[in-house]
Amino acid sequence: MAKSASLQHISETDKKGQEMEAAKDQVARKRMNDRAYRERCKKKKMETERNVELLSKENDRLKGENATFKAEAVRTGKTLQSQEQEMKQLRKTIGLLKQRHDKQNTLVEVLSERLAGAKDGDLQRENTQLKSSLALLWSQVNDRNNLDKLQLQEKNAQLEHEKSLFGVCQVA
Repeated sequence: MAKSASLQHISETDKKGQEMEAAKDQVARKRMNDRAYRERCKKKKMETERNVELLSKENDRLKGENATFKAEAVRTGKTLQSQEQEMKQLRKTIGLLKQRHDKQNTLVEVLSERLAGAKDGDLQRENTQLKSSLALLWSQVNDRNNLDKLQLQEKNAQLEHEKSLFGVCQVA
């Protein structure tokens, strides 16, 4: 019986030794798993920091680009507004020039009728001058740089007309 008790004691010691060995292995595996987990966390943290840095740089670049687009939009808006005002002024000028043209045309028609009734060479010459002045005015209607010139020519034509009226009144 002593042998069986001693075998039992040895087998219990072996069991305890095996259990301790298993516990040591389990602790070692846990440590390895913990170390691997910490390493994965460390790599993930570094990758996240690198991504944050890259995204921050991209965000700064996009903010600069956005500011450039906004400034360009403001410039474009101002240019558009300026062009709209210029177009408005040009339409007004064209309207005035058309009115002048109509007045000149009416004057030419009246003088032409008088000329048809009269055989005076001066009236025919004046009519020819007025027609050429009218043609010149009409050709310059679209040229906005000639407004001063057009005004002088209109004044000249008006003076010529007044001169001819005085001449017609004296002849009649």
